[in-house]
Amino acid sequence: MEAIRVLVAEDEEISAKAVAMMLARLGCKAEIVNNSVEAVESFRARAYDLVLMTWGLPVMDGSEATARIRALPRGQATPIIGTSAGRDRAECIAAGMNDLMPKPFRLEKLRLFLSRWTAWKDQYGSVEAKVG
Repeated sequence: MEAIRVLVAEDEEISAKAVAMMLARLGCKAEIVNNSVEAVESFRARAYDLVLMTWGLPVMDGSEATARIRALPRGQATPIIGTSAGRDRAECIAAGMNDLMPKPFRLEKLRLFLSRWTAWKDQYGSVEAKVG
């Protein structure tokens, strides 16, 4: 199986490095962008299996970046997960995202969201049993 490709729109350097390391550990290919314009342009140029979109991005917020991605080819089909410590799931859904993954990033949460929203399979066993 080909590696799951994840676009991570995260402007906090420490969070971006942490999530990139976790995704690599889970066998995924991550592309990190630190603002919303880069997120939209990267999505336009390449296919991703999942987008992790933080809310407080420079230039335009995660909600506006999500709307622009949704307007692109493949934009409706690709799951976009909001990442935030201060938003709730309903806000993410209203903004056109599929779900919310609260920050801080945790390996167990990433496993759960990868298995829920992509074809990623956990080589170490059931995610639901670990996270549930």
